[in-house]
Amino acid sequence: MSSSGKDRLPANTPPARSAWLWEVPDVPGQFPDRGVPAQVVYTNHAATVGALHWVARLGISLGMRSVVLMFYAVPGALPLDWQSVPKGFLENRIRALKEATATEFSVRVYLCRHSRQILRKVLGPDSLVVVGGKRRWWPTDEQRLAEIHKKDGHQVFLVNST
Repeated sequence: MSSSGKDRLPANTPPARSAWLWEVPDVPGQFPDRGVPAQVVYTNHAATVGALHWVARLGISLGMRSVVLMFYAVPGALPLDWQSVPKGFLENRIRALKEATATEFSVRVYLCRHSRQILRKVLGPDSLVVVGGKRRWWPTDEQRLAEIHKKDGHQVFLVNST
């Protein structure tokens, strides 16, 4: 990693109070207005790929699009801005997702302190939320996340990824 600013996201991105947003759309014009998007919460690579495949199969018949919500927690000791995270790190995660799926999706990356609070703020009313994870007999983080958003009134699908 170089010490120059070349490996980092733009510093002139306008700040939000509690998080920063970096939006990575797919090819412009590739998403005609196709109704409500499926909000796929990035949990880990394998689970998110499974969730994107599930949405793609569902989306073919319903004509929906996918938006991956990726949250990156920045420690309190660091400033909440794009200079805190190397650009290449996030780009590699997004590139790996795009290579692992043959589906169209856009990505919204949020730099934040508390990802669950920001997720509650960015979801519109009655959002379609898809969380990839493993179902266990004990509650996993993904199962807890899905339950929280069901209680908030969203349509939540926990996709079992193996």
